[in-house]
Amino acid sequence: MQSFVKVLSPFIVLLMLSSCSKKDALPEPYPTDSLGKINRWVLDSMRRFYYWSSEIPAKPDYSLSPDLFFKSLLSVSDRFSHISGPNVPPASNAYFTYGLQYAFLQVPNVDHYIGVVTLVNKGGGAEQAGFKRGSYFSKVNGEYVTDRNLQKVNQLLNNRGSLQLTVASYTGNSWRDGDSKPVSPGFRNEDPVYYTRVFSGTAGKTGYLYYSSFNEAYDGSLLAAFTKFKNEGINDLIVDLRYNAGGSVASCAKLAGMIASGLNGGEVFAIFQGNSEEGRSSHSLQNILNTSGNPAGRQFADLQSRQLQLNRIFILTTNATVSAAEMLVNNLKPFINVIQVGEKTTGKDEASFTIADGRVPRQVDWVIQPIVYKLFNRNNEGNYAGGLVPQQVVDETSQLPLEDIGTGKDALIRKALEMIYGAGYTGEPADLRMAPLHPAIRARAVYRSAVEQAANAAPVLLRQ
Repeated sequence: MQSFVKVLSPFIVLLMLSSCSKKDALPEPYPTDSLGKINRWVLDSMRRFYYWSSEIPAKPDYSLSPDLFFKSLLSVSDRFSHISGPNVPPASNAYFTYGLQYAFLQVPNVDHYIGVVTLVNKGGGAEQAGFKRGSYFSKVNGEYVTDRNLQKVNQLLNNRGSLQLTVASYTGNSWRDGDSKPVSPGFRNEDPVYYTRVFSGTAGKTGYLYYSSFNEAYDGSLLAAFTKFKNEGINDLIVDLRYNAGGSVASCAKLAGMIASGLNGGEVFAIFQGNSEEGRSSHSLQNILNTSGNPAGRQFADLQSRQLQLNRIFILTTNATVSAAEMLVNNLKPFINVIQVGEKTTGKDEASFTIADGRVPRQVDWVIQPIVYKLFNRNNEGNYAGGLVPQQVVDETSQLPLEDIGTGKDALIRKALEMIYGAGYTGEPADLRMAPLHPAIRARAVYRSAVEQAANAAPVLLRQ
């Protein structure tokens, strides 16, 4: 017969099947065909670790393909567990294909949608083609974008095929088409610490950090940013997570440890609630730091020397803010006044780890990533599956032009700076001041690629 042995290693949980005694016999006959064996491995893994394991059907259909079988086990409350394998490739998106995030907008007096670039990958295909944040386009592969072909166009933008974008501009109170530009696939690994800025005014100095992902490989850059803020003697801090799709829980802990002076290494930073097998466990900041694969900031002392003396923190969010980014917002609240500006977040209050067949040779090529825990902060505050709601609601795409990230003209940053310095703040560095591209235009977003990317992003990934 078969049973579980859980083997833990950094990043990945390996499940290995081994022999057992009759008292450990499974409640139903073990399948003997190859498909049934794969599905039984999936089922056994889910029964052991899945957060909603009590809702798994008693007698699932072993004749289904592994991806459909996996889906048949999921709770109606589960939005994010997933499986990948030979016939289920990972989802692609425009940012990691063409280095392009975009939104389609409905604007007055135009019978098709206008595309606007919301972010480009530095050195990626879109930037090489001349696009930047705020660039407009009206056609994709020669077609205007409408409600009828929106799904088809998004598929084109999320695949690796040939891509032509027709540049658009707004001049003389009307939209005009320009040249069609080819965009080649291309993405370059990037430092998630995009920008650090320091704004000055009567209320002192304000640091600004645009942080695009919790990528442990660049934790050294994160520590360097806070060394800069510490040396500048900032009084307030704005952390921009508007398109942050999450990542490492250890990087999340490092960032939190430098933001909140009331947080020390021994404080409980996170609580994980699992099923009846996994139970509930509290984790100190240092305990989570110990799981980091990057020595930069792995010891609390490295963070403490960079800790800022702040009474509050401004965090900028959108519907594309998800996973570890949401965890930062929620888990800082017991230690510092968190002022959230922007839009409600995605709502991934969950964590998972990867489960793969650890037998040698491997007998199952499928890999699953089920939801294993619900996340809570030190005060047992969680349950934000509906998203974290900001105190100050701002929609960056409700008005064009879309201003550069990192400048005081950007809608989200402007709101935070007004809360710090008052309305009409003009203390932006001179080299960031630019004339407006065109008069303000009302707009309504009908699709944003960053939001879809967030929906497909992994929940908080744990190292065991």
